[in-house]
Amino acid sequence: MDGNKTVPGLIRHSRCKCMQCGTISQVEERHGLDLTRCPEGKEELLKGEFFQWRCPQCGMEADNAWSCWYFDPEAKLGIVLVPGIGSSGGEGAVQAMDRDLEGLGLPGMERRAVGNFYAMQELVRARDLELDDRVIQLVKPLIIGRLQAQGELVWNGFFQGVADPDPSEEPIQGVLYASQSQEPEYGRPIYLYDIHLTNRTVVHAGVNEMIFQMCQGMLEQLGEDRPEDGKFHLYDLDWAIRCHDRMQG
Repeated sequence: MDGNKTVPGLIRHSRCKCMQCGTISQVEERHGLDLTRCPEGKEELLKGEFFQWRCPQCGMEADNAWSCWYFDPEAKLGIVLVPGIGSSGGEGAVQAMDRDLEGLGLPGMERRAVGNFYAMQELVRARDLELDDRVIQLVKPLIIGRLQAQGELVWNGFFQGVADPDPSEEPIQGVLYASQSQEPEYGRPIYLYDIHLTNRTVVHAGVNEMIFQMCQGMLEQLGEDRPEDGKFHLYDLDWAIRCHDRMQG
């Protein structure tokens, strides 16, 4: 990133020690991505460079996370990043956020809690495309389950966007297809994901429109399609796995 171009907001400097060679380097942490103060914050978040760390000595790479607040009043989206928080054990922290920020939200505001910057990026992309982020989560166990069946060790996966491929170019490698008939449906939107393996390899994957709609139906069947209530919610891979388990139970 250009050192002369920074995102205004709450910025702190910390030191990071490389786990491979022990080199200590400085890290610039951006804790505030309020688009009313830093309109370019969204662009920088989606680039992802400011939280991706590389050791200046040995080149080891890692993804950083620190507490951060993203606020886009136009999109009515507010996201709190609490490093490492997950739906399995983060209920208390989410409830505390609701108490601390009660009455400060906009009507129809979507409030979410996430545990890393990739999840924050994912929510911004979903909001831009007017997609339900809960459905986006429900897709993940289907993609990840197939990769695990192939012997891959998966950390997590994150939504990247929607593509409209030429039917002549399908089937696309890494994409799950489903259809009401015997033959997969081509020429429909493909929902794209980056799946992060534990060895830091990124696998490009996705699902077709039929599978996405199946997950939408699952959300409704489970009664999880509740309207926004102005409170913080945390929907992640663990939440999606529990939903799939409920369907099978």
